[in-house]
Amino acid sequence: MNKVLGLFLPFLIALSASASESRVFQKTNSNSASVKIETESKEGTQAAVYVDGEENAQFINMLLDDPSSRLSVLRGQIEQEHCQTNSATPDGWIEGCGGVEVTEVVRTAFGRGGWMQGGATYTFFVGFRTAGTGHIFESSYMVNFSEEVDADVDQDMKYLGSVTKKLVLGKIVRLPAH
Repeated sequence: MNKVLGLFLPFLIALSASASESRVFQKTNSNSASVKIETESKEGTQAAVYVDGEENAQFINMLLDDPSSRLSVLRGQIEQEHCQTNSATPDGWIEGCGGVEVTEVVRTAFGRGGWMQGGATYTFFVGFRTAGTGHIFESSYMVNFSEEVDADVDQDMKYLGSVTKKLVLGKIVRLPAH
C-alpha cells in the first residue's frame, strides 16, 4: 500500500498544482526560455512541484525552429552529412534520403532546494532515419537541457504567488560510431 501511495502522491500533488494556474512561455534567446507560472496558492508553494517537464516539447520545438539555436544547427549538419542538402519541409523529411529525429526525453537528474527551488536535467538523443524499405534509425548525438524553478519572492523573502522556470540547452555530445 505504501508503494502505491508513494507513486500516486506526486501525481496528485502535480494534478492539484495545475488546477488553476497560468503559465506563460517566453523565449529568452536562441538556446533558452523562461516560464512564468502564477500558482493557485498565493500564500506559499513548493517550487519543486513545478519541475514537471510540462514545457519540454515546446522548448525542443522552439530550439528546432530557431535557425541560430545549437540544436537547429546540429540538425542542419546531420542533414548535410547524410543527404548533402537541408530539409525545406516542416516535417524535416528529405525525399529519397530521410530525416533527423529526436527521441523521447528522459529525466536524468532531479534536485530540490527547500521550498523555494527545484531543478532537473533531461536527456534525449538525436539521429538520422534513412529513407527506404528499412527506415533505419541511429542516434549520433546525446543532448541535455536543464529545467530550474525558483519561487518569486520580495526583498523580505515573502512569496509573491508565482514561480519562474528557466529552460536552458546544455551539452551536445557526439556518440561513438557503432
